Amino acid sequence: MKYPSILIIDDEPDICRLLQLTLVRHGYNVKYVHELGEGMRSIFKHQPDLLFLDIHLPDGSGLEALPVIKERCPTLPVITISAYDNAMEKQTALKAGAAFFLAKPFSLKNVDELIDSIKIKS
Repeated sequence: MKYPSILIIDDEPDICRLLQLTLVRHGYNVKYVHELGEGMRSIFKHQPDLLFLDIHLPDGSGLEALPVIKERCPTLPVITISAYDNAMEKQTALKAGAAFFLAKPFSLKNVDELIDSIKIKS
């Protein structure tokens, strides 16, 4: 049996570990990277079933990468995450193809509810 895979691209190690621990409890195979370039390579090589994408990364913008990701992987659900919870950023992310926008700090309950609402194809 293949477990659905999730990739997290976020430059905050604590956020990555928190998400990983939560998502593993849901039965997912979870990997994370801290840079956009490495994340993009991983997406196209390993084709995860779900992506958590930070909007503000040290080596680039998740918002700018999102259209490229969606063009190459149109069925990949993407959850954008950001420390800046503003309507314009959220609207831009959703318009670019994000399935959801998750504002930091978030609770484990928020993540659990979000994962339960997404139907991941594996």
